[in-house]
Amino acid sequence: MSYISDMHNAPEPLLLPHRIGNALRAERKRLGLTQADVARRARLRRQKIIQIEQGAPGVAIAAYAAAMQALGLEPELRPARVDPADYPQLKRLLWNQPGIETLDERDALALYERHWDMVDADRMPPHERALLDRLVRIHGHGILHV
Repeated sequence: MSYISDMHNAPEPLLLPHRIGNALRAERKRLGLTQADVARRARLRRQKIIQIEQGAPGVAIAAYAAAMQALGLEPELRPARVDPADYPQLKRLLWNQPGIETLDERDALALYERHWDMVDADRMPPHERALLDRLVRIHGHGILHV
């Protein structure tokens, strides 16, 4: 089975709202605040804070911004990162570069492409396939250059 022919078949859930919601929940708990406390500070309803923490679809970005401000957080835009330790084939490609704990997603895709001959696609676990699919879709514009 060719890995390349499978590249366009993986669905991608909207994970960003869930990641943001989880981070906001963690910060709220770290601060010892209740959802009602955050709602009051953000001038939102408690139900909206619940939706934000759950990563519910359809929540306006202004609501996320209000919740972040209520928790004393500011957004930081940076390239998405990948932890090679979580992906065996990617980790294998870094055998001669010890100490790298995270990579920008673009750099991870470049590694896969540059060293595809060292990737054992048949042994790639499903979560790593999903990562590579996403990297190719987002950063490779649907093309794995191997």
